[in-house]
Amino acid sequence: MKEITLSIDGKQVKGREGDTVLDVCRANDIDVPTLCHMDGLSDVGACRLCVVDIEGERRINPSCTYPARDGLVVQTSNEKLDRYRRLMLELMFAERNHFCMYCEQSGDCELQKLAYRYQMDNVRYPYSFPSLSLDTLSEYVAIDHNRCVLCGRCVRICREIVASRTLDFAKRGWKTMISADLDQPLGESSCIACGACVQACPTGAIFSRLGQYRGKTSECEQVSTVCPLCSVGCEINVMVKDNNVIRIESPSLVSPRGPLCERGRFGLLQQTRGRVTSPMIRDKQGNLQECTMDEAVAAAASRLLAGSAGFAGMISTRYPDETLAQFREFVQQAMGSDELDTLDGKDYRLIAEGIRNFRNDRKGLDLECPVEEILEADCILVVGADPLATHPVVGCLVRRAVDQRKAKLITIDAVRDAFPLWSDLWLRPNLGSEGVLLYGLAKTLIDKQLVKGKKVPRQLASFLKEYDAVEVSRATGVDGRDLEAAAQFYGRAERAVIIYGAGMLERNDSNLITYLFNLADLTGNGSGDHMRVVSLKPGANSRGAWQLGVAAKDIRRNKPKVVYLLLADEPEDEELLIWLGAVDALVVQASHESAITSMADVVLPSPTWDRREQGRYVSLDGRVSVSRPVLQAGDGLLQDRDIMIRLSRKLGRELGPGQEVDRG
Repeated sequence: MKEITLSIDGKQVKGREGDTVLDVCRANDIDVPTLCHMDGLSDVGACRLCVVDIEGERRINPSCTYPARDGLVVQTSNEKLDRYRRLMLELMFAERNHFCMYCEQSGDCELQKLAYRYQMDNVRYPYSFPSLSLDTLSEYVAIDHNRCVLCGRCVRICREIVASRTLDFAKRGWKTMISADLDQPLGESSCIACGACVQACPTGAIFSRLGQYRGKTSECEQVSTVCPLCSVGCEINVMVKDNNVIRIESPSLVSPRGPLCERGRFGLLQQTRGRVTSPMIRDKQGNLQECTMDEAVAAAASRLLAGSAGFAGMISTRYPDETLAQFREFVQQAMGSDELDTLDGKDYRLIAEGIRNFRNDRKGLDLECPVEEILEADCILVVGADPLATHPVVGCLVRRAVDQRKAKLITIDAVRDAFPLWSDLWLRPNLGSEGVLLYGLAKTLIDKQLVKGKKVPRQLASFLKEYDAVEVSRATGVDGRDLEAAAQFYGRAERAVIIYGAGMLERNDSNLITYLFNLADLTGNGSGDHMRVVSLKPGANSRGAWQLGVAAKDIRRNKPKVVYLLLADEPEDEELLIWLGAVDALVVQASHESAITSMADVVLPSPTWDRREQGRYVSLDGRVSVSRPVLQAGDGLLQDRDIMIRLSRKLGRELGPGQEVDRG
């Protein structure tokens, strides 16, 4: 963009064409007070605190909405502007019930800080003292309308970043209030409890019910780490006071992975499962009894040695790379075995085989695209996935693309539409006929000449001959007109993205994965070295584990007799429970009590997410982040890698600390 020069407070500063005056001020470290402005959101000029004096204008103007231009002369601070700003603050305090001494946000409130800044020691106008409601029906979020200044930041973050459109203004004039949906309580509305509005609110009007009065920001230590709950890899700032987690915030609300989700912002604070705080051994009566770590390690080593011929190791992908690599070393060197897998290894083997069938090169998972591509999409095909349930931040990206870029949204799922009211088309094939539908979609793309700049491979064209629209419609139950409409939407798009998840992987057919890549390839939906395809991997570090080769083998088929399971804080899995029920001896390293720990012969305590040692995580699209311990570990609580080192020594092997991760 063209560079422009302005005079601000007597200094010559640079900006770019298209900037507002506030943008130029911020870029040049010139302080202008704001309340309704938030970086990354649209500006509305509601609070009138960012007003500036512009030469040639008859009145003062809000800098957040005034376009900067070459030669502009601006004053950001003088006696007239300061008087006006104080007047606006007094009117805000007089309009609602702002009693700072009782407010949970006192000390963290932007309105309060501005009042101190402009020495507002009294209000010259009569207080209105309205009787306003307090909405506390939501499990995590409450709204106190008495403290609201109607800045609109919550409305804009809900609409522009979360793409939920739950919050908006209701009524008019002095009766205006923030409303959820059709003036419903927040807990009964379409709110997804992401908490973005809590972090965006500059006063105490919208607040977290879990963090009330537990500590101000200035009293907390802030630790940057990675959310351990899914593979999106959201970075989080954890506020800690007296070795307790007070609240969790996003480092950047407006970034693609910034909004966080209900589980990441609130769920991590609310753990209801019992903790495993001590090692346990099953006694002769069949009961688990607490013991010392030395006794537990000796018992675990004894059981592993006794069944070494039928040994297998399994690990959760919630662990960082370093722990995964150490576990691989333990299984291979200490136990002399190659029977090693992750809890989600089956998903990896399907995806890897599907990609190999499409393109047999070394790219593997790197063939997929970054999730940020979703924001630029003009058509999104969601196949066998429910992002809003499993990966909510990805679901928000999909809704933003539909809302802001008017992207066409096609859902293929035999059971449910993952985006009701958002999807342009829901293709509902008969259960098990998803492959036929994908083949029919590819055939329709070819028949309608929607293949872009690429000659269709002869082998592919020959295979698809039998999948004409009539036959596909009969086999899948999908109307031929809907199939053609989907082909038109996807084939005519310039930047179409495919998202697939658990529903596709449950079919246990790698050919389905291959044909998703074929669809992207036929229509030219690639960018650089990758195709616009995203797989929703289950674990926080699934991709990291898969790249380390920890999930290359299916150990469940071999029916091992002894299993060493690093469970971390994974939730219970019925299929895993059934499989473990057939083993003779089970050693479990876990953070929480569960049906699995109750089956174990030896239970070893594993640190929870907030006490886990520093390590690397790889997101679903290959972005590397670093997790850090948030709280101090309890006395005597060992890290997972320390336990493995002790156990290997008991087995007569010596493992190193494993700091370097070998991805070979």
